[in-house]
Amino acid sequence: MKRKTLFAVVGAVLAVSCAGAVVLISGGKSSGPTAAGNLATAESEVASGPPATTLTSSPASTTPRAEQKSVRDGSLPYLEGTLPADPTADPGPDPVFAADPDLRRDDGYSYRPSKPGDHQLPAGTVAFQYNVTANALKARLAERKPELAKATGIALYLTGGTALSDADLAALQGVHRDLGLGNLTRLHVYNLRSIQSGRECTPVSGLPCAGQQAQGGKSPYLWYNGWWDTWVRQLVLDDLDAVPDGAFSNHNFSEVSLRGARSIGVMAFGHAPHAKLSVMHLPSAGTIAHDAFRRNQYLVKVILPNATEVDDFAFDDASRLQYFTAPQLRRLGRNALNDSHELISVNLPKLEYLGINCFDLNGKLIGLRLPALTEMDKNAVTGFTNLRWVHAPRLTTVWHNAITNNAKLTTVVIPGVTRLGPGAVRGNPVLTAVYLGSTQPRQDADVFTASPNATIYHTGDPAAWANFKPSGAPALAVRLKP
Repeated sequence: MKRKTLFAVVGAVLAVSCAGAVVLISGGKSSGPTAAGNLATAESEVASGPPATTLTSSPASTTPRAEQKSVRDGSLPYLEGTLPADPTADPGPDPVFAADPDLRRDDGYSYRPSKPGDHQLPAGTVAFQYNVTANALKARLAERKPELAKATGIALYLTGGTALSDADLAALQGVHRDLGLGNLTRLHVYNLRSIQSGRECTPVSGLPCAGQQAQGGKSPYLWYNGWWDTWVRQLVLDDLDAVPDGAFSNHNFSEVSLRGARSIGVMAFGHAPHAKLSVMHLPSAGTIAHDAFRRNQYLVKVILPNATEVDDFAFDDASRLQYFTAPQLRRLGRNALNDSHELISVNLPKLEYLGINCFDLNGKLIGLRLPALTEMDKNAVTGFTNLRWVHAPRLTTVWHNAITNNAKLTTVVIPGVTRLGPGAVRGNPVLTAVYLGSTQPRQDADVFTASPNATIYHTGDPAAWANFKPSGAPALAVRLKP
């Protein structure tokens, strides 16, 4: 069935993919072949529990670009920059966020203890229980070497506790070396509620990595955690309650499932420029700490259904990131999406604060809709190659150089603004319309400098606006909104 037909019949499928993209599908039975011997096959899900998560890799899309575009024909503001007849009308969210199966995903999660047989597992997975009070996982793994030699994955079900000792975690991370196993790639650990943090590679840490830093931004130190050279490419820790600081820094995962994690710590997955992790779906996460995913350069889609805060540099230098959706997000920190060269669209309907340099160096995003935004910090929207419009009707404060040097920007809708900081809307050479409200905003210096084609529209009393002179470009036309 062609994608157009599928869209008309069942509603939205948009495949935005690149080589190595990952699709996460909830529910359903495995279509893989039945395994032989002691290797686990597709098993029943936990009775009345949440759907299991199947992780599969999708190849690069072969759909012609014209056909991909047809899926979004109803979203011309995001495809071509074409706004409604009234440019101040809400263009609505980009339809891709309701169409794409990854981006619209919002399945719930609640922890319940489980055992082998409770989950659907990929073929080739050895599943067994382990009592953590024994503190002897290395020996238990050695006993299963004949099974593991034929396996491609391990599913470990903890009993006697919900955490692994340092020695047990190290045994799991290094089983490929200890037992000479070359086929393992998948690790599932169930009933694991907490995991060790990393150790920061400061100059005085005494670690082999002492002094090593991630590139870019404030260059935080790397964190050592035992995962740097591990065999794991597909990691499922759905019962984990939180991801602590540095827990998976410098990883090389291609797929990660963390359905229960409520918070992601500092540098938790930071600095992974070669990891083929392309889709990150965190359905339970409320907070993402600073640098948490910085330099994860193969990320394509980030889905944060319940996050309210994403801290500074959290996704800095995610240079292949195309889509970012966080429908409950209130605060997006400085440089949080900096160097997102491939970013096509964002869904941030409740965002109130946009941080310094948040979207710096972006080449593809055409429309920026921020309906709840009240504060835009310095240099937040600057250097966009293709940006045509900004819609922020509740924005009150626009700080220094916040919307600057955007070569194709034509329309800025900010009727609630009360403060325009220095250079707030400067350097936009084809800007033709800035829509203000009924009351003159306070202006600092050079607000409209080097935006020579702009007309300032307002909805107030013309007499009250008669003395308004656009800062930095006093000759610009000031008119009542038609």
